[in-house]
Amino acid sequence: MIVVLVRKQTRLKALATVLLLGFIAISWTTRYSLSTIISQVSGKLRPIYRVTAARNAVALTFDISWGEVSPTRVLDALRSKGVRSTFFLSGPWAAAHPDVVRRIASDGHEIASHGYHHDNYSQLSRERIAQDLRKTREILTNLAGREAKILRPPNGDFDDMSIMAAMEEGYLTIIWSLDSLDWKNPGVDYMIDRLLTRAQAGDIILCHASDSARETYLALPAVIDGIRQKGLEFVTVTELLGMAGEQYMIQPDRNLLR
Repeated sequence: MIVVLVRKQTRLKALATVLLLGFIAISWTTRYSLSTIISQVSGKLRPIYRVTAARNAVALTFDISWGEVSPTRVLDALRSKGVRSTFFLSGPWAAAHPDVVRRIASDGHEIASHGYHHDNYSQLSRERIAQDLRKTREILTNLAGREAKILRPPNGDFDDMSIMAAMEEGYLTIIWSLDSLDWKNPGVDYMIDRLLTRAQAGDIILCHASDSARETYLALPAVIDGIRQKGLEFVTVTELLGMAGEQYMIQPDRNLLR
């Protein structure tokens, strides 16, 4: 499992961890993402925002929690451009739209978890989070035929406990480094300009395919063309993580996570 999380228990252990990871980062400069150890300064667990070691790719991601129209429009736009993305699906929406879920999978996109109830995980108990993830896992696995391994928590909300709860259920917590702001419906031209001027290698780009994001599918063709013109390719989140190589994968001492 790719782990980017280490939590200090004592000052001595925290200092030793920082020194060790700092040495690793220097030793593996060309492959190692410094964003994976920045949490050592505060001792807080952190989700994955971006993969700086991926030098020529970005991951386009879509959250879906509700909607009848936008999901298909977004899928059509991606198919027309030959782009594979990662879709974070909520359990209730997926259960109510099995044909769309199957299309997402058959089109070659990655299916990931967006939880079941759209509640902030930082406000839930560890057991409630586990139940939420298990319920969605069963739905997505039955519909897509494969198990999701990554999670974007509802509202992008997290804390140390929720990240650990997700890890215990076999999920890596993924957030984003670039927000399209499509959920605000700011205008197609605004979204295109925002993404093209900001996108860089290793980014995880947040978009939505829920009906509340009415303009996303209209902006996608120009966004995709523009990002490709910058020399970047589109991959799934899991593929993006894989580009970092084995040096990106650190198994921290479990004692430091307690």
